[in-house]
Amino acid sequence: MHPPPLYSDLPLTYDKTPRRDERFPDPYNMGVHAEEFLYDPQYSARDKTLMMYYKRLREIDVPEMMASILTETPDKPWGYYRDMTRQLWDEARHAMLGEIGFVARGIDWPHRVMVNFTWSLGLNTQLKPWERHAVLYFIEQGLMTKTGKRFEWEVGAESGDPLAETFQDFDWADEVLHAQIGKQWYVSAFGDQKQAIEYGSNCWSKVLIGWREWQQQGLTQHRNWWPELYQEYCAVQGVEPDPAALAYHTTYETSRADLEKLAASA
Repeated sequence: MHPPPLYSDLPLTYDKTPRRDERFPDPYNMGVHAEEFLYDPQYSARDKTLMMYYKRLREIDVPEMMASILTETPDKPWGYYRDMTRQLWDEARHAMLGEIGFVARGIDWPHRVMVNFTWSLGLNTQLKPWERHAVLYFIEQGLMTKTGKRFEWEVGAESGDPLAETFQDFDWADEVLHAQIGKQWYVSAFGDQKQAIEYGSNCWSKVLIGWREWQQQGLTQHRNWWPELYQEYCAVQGVEPDPAALAYHTTYETSRADLEKLAASA
């Protein structure tokens, strides 16, 4: 009799669908639009910092997506896999920074913050690896503007939260490196950065978000979890909630994270 094959001898079957554990009970929830809040001048830097912790924690979907690019992109030079793996680790670390931010503020984030996987789910299941890389680079270029990582660092500094300022300092520095990685391994194939950026935006526009479909299937109700999080944050910090911030209720139904308006939701 022949012994059973070793696990390492079996052919790899890669599953691109993101999987989360019990800390992520509502992964289809797109009920809180972080960027609309962050760029609205009526809200304070203190409150925007809380939303930035959510943005950092939500970056767990970037390594989920980048893993699919690395797995499904064969025959590249060693430097490609080295640089892309470095970026994947950076993005995972950003998510941990968000988690640390909540823990440091005494927030039970698995019960208060509904971190979705809809971005990695959409890109992994609807786009080719090269198209996913294009979207990644397009987003990175948007982060290099004055309204990108510089703005987030300024919010952290203005908030008086030294942890947020430090986190955004590291986050900004990482994104500068990631933009360079994108130029080397993505833009170089185009020879023209403008064309490369436009292609990335077009690829992102191809991703269909099943907003109503997910709701109708009972996968999520897109619950607005922000007021409960914000109230707990204010109670722990011993500060009064801002009524306008407490009433915030803008979703991702009609616009994506770069504020580009969506034609319609499924």
